Amino acid sequence: MAEALIQILIVIFSVLLLGGIIWALLRHNTRKLSPRELAAIDGISEAGAVKRLSVRPFLLWLERFFISCESLWFDQDFIYVFDGQKLAARYKFEQILTLEVTKIRINHARIWRIRFADGASELERSSANKSEQDGVREYKFAPAASIFTPNFKEFLQILREKNREAIKTEPRFWEIV
Repeated sequence: MAEALIQILIVIFSVLLLGGIIWALLRHNTRKLSPRELAAIDGISEAGAVKRLSVRPFLLWLERFFISCESLWFDQDFIYVFDGQKLAARYKFEQILTLEVTKIRINHARIWRIRFADGASELERSSANKSEQDGVREYKFAPAASIFTPNFKEFLQILREKNREAIKTEPRFWEIV
């Protein structure tokens, strides 16, 4: 009887784990903005102009304790912060104070911290769930860095051109390939 109960619990746990991984990979990390999110950005009409900066690695739904809930996107001029489907903030590259790596890793992905100066966007005044200290907004994210989507590499190139002193930690080779 106890063995049957243990087997049932193992099957339930396996189904939940596999379902969570599939949901996180397919639903949470879309490659393009949805039409609703794209409509929230003024002056952008094509989804290919805005690229994903952050991804959400799967850690049995515990990743929310280590990274920000918002998703980060960027184009040539701005960094966009989406809270779900809503545009929460928009920053210029010149308003970045620091971009540095943390000591946290989730599934072998290094977690990065980006900090923005206060007063960067009129959109961010309405949301109160970001960490704030001394007028600084901070987000932690896993970069969208892979061989097939070199978005983090493009982001770093733009940041080097516009605000080189903000980069406190240089990325490793595999993050910029």
